Amino acid sequence: MNKFISYLAFFFTSLVMQAQGQLESGIYLGYANYLGDLVEPTFTFQQSEFSGGVWLRYNVSDKINFRSSLIFGKIAGDDANYNNNLTRAASFESPFIEGALLVEYDFLGKRQPIKDVGIFKAVSPYIYGGLGLGLFNTSTQFSSSSPESAMDLSEDYSDVQVVVPVGFGVRANVNKSISVGVDFGLRNTFTDYLDGVSHAGNSDNNDLYFIGGVAVGYTIGNSDLDNDGIVNRKDKCPELPGPTKFGGCPDTDNDGITDDEDQCPGQPGTARLDGCPDRDADGIADQYDDCPDNAGIRRFGGCPDTDNDGIVDLEDNCPDEPGIPSLNGCPDADRDGVMDSKDACPLEPGLMLLNGCPDTDHDGIADKEDLCPEEAGNLVNNGCPDKDTDSDGLIDRKDRCPELAGPADNRGCPEIKKEDKAVLTYAMTNVEFETGSDELTPSSLKLLDKIISLMKKYKGYHLRINGHTDNIGEPENNLLLSEKRAKACYNYFFLKGVEPTLITYAGYGESNPIGDNETEDGRMQNRRVEFILSTEEF
Repeated sequence: MNKFISYLAFFFTSLVMQAQGQLESGIYLGYANYLGDLVEPTFTFQQSEFSGGVWLRYNVSDKINFRSSLIFGKIAGDDANYNNNLTRAASFESPFIEGALLVEYDFLGKRQPIKDVGIFKAVSPYIYGGLGLGLFNTSTQFSSSSPESAMDLSEDYSDVQVVVPVGFGVRANVNKSISVGVDFGLRNTFTDYLDGVSHAGNSDNNDLYFIGGVAVGYTIGNSDLDNDGIVNRKDKCPELPGPTKFGGCPDTDNDGITDDEDQCPGQPGTARLDGCPDRDADGIADQYDDCPDNAGIRRFGGCPDTDNDGIVDLEDNCPDEPGIPSLNGCPDADRDGVMDSKDACPLEPGLMLLNGCPDTDHDGIADKEDLCPEEAGNLVNNGCPDKDTDSDGLIDRKDRCPELAGPADNRGCPEIKKEDKAVLTYAMTNVEFETGSDELTPSSLKLLDKIISLMKKYKGYHLRINGHTDNIGEPENNLLLSEKRAKACYNYFFLKGVEPTLITYAGYGESNPIGDNETEDGRMQNRRVEFILSTEEF
């Protein structure tokens, strides 16, 4: 027995020395239940006895562990509890020590502490199997003698037996150092003498026993410093908790790239950009992208150039039209320095002062507004130079009669000749109307034709037509009649093609007499139409 205990002690010591912080030790408290000839052949706890022990667990991986255990306990049986064989009247008890090496398979892997994930997520089921040795000290009594019992009492069987443990259990980590589990296992043996009875019982079946109870463990050396369920030796980041799929390293932003390889650990990104985000998906990480929300190109710092003119949209005043740098990206088709949108002549090079239009004669007037685009002129002449067509010393734009020479004091118009004035004077008293109406007489029309000839002769002169009456009748009627007669003359001139802007008319009634209304001759003088040619505009 001393050799057996020494072997187990050596085995435990070896595990501790090699564990390097991946070892758990613990105690076991539970029961042992025998199944053989001296007990009811069911899985009852009728004759259960106390068991306890110590164990060491070596964590090979998340799901596979090696466990060694040393268990002390007792098994017992009594025919008094076995109604089918009271005549045998046998009983036994056997203290035992079991040492075993087991392999465990954890279905869910090592769990996180209960306080972190809750009890249900912390619990993990497992199964185990292995090989061990049991040291038994069996003491059997027979109350009645029989040849079979005598043979069993005289049988020389070994106290050391090979056992094959198999079982299952569940455990959970209370915290990063302490675990608690419930374990139940069957011990197969290769002997029928655990109870000292074979010939007096059923010699065809070997004896079995069960062990079950509660196991409390403590992690030696804190094998999982960051408490992420991965032992330090297997943990690439032993001081930072992380998932198993990343070898225990954290991925703070959950982008599939561990923080130690993630250039942007606080922002989800892509592996191609070392874990950094790229909101506009232009292949440039946001931290290096001057326009992170608008897809662009690398040579522009990630900013777009929509019109492909080499000027980024941020600096391009015309981002949808290809342009030139000097105009901040706006187009200038005629290359005159004036952008097309402000160029009144976008296809002809021109001057900025003239909104991009050309000025061929350099007179400050754009060609499209210059009536003389190839002769320097001035604005008042619409771009044409000053002229004196009639050579009277007065330029045309100041000359009322540019085609007729005349003195400056008469606005460049010739003086009306004496004989022409006589025609106007004669017409004043000889243009007649039907009595009491504004209808011109045929002879009057001939006089009006002569006046038209004078207007053609004196181009540039304006004509004023003033109608007058005597004082016979009501003044209001006379005023209206005088105006109608003046207008009748105006209408005749208009019908004959005289420019209407050169003619004005008015009626004055009896207000401007030139003769005595008390006499017939005076009243005849007052019934008149005056025709006044003048360089002045009426």
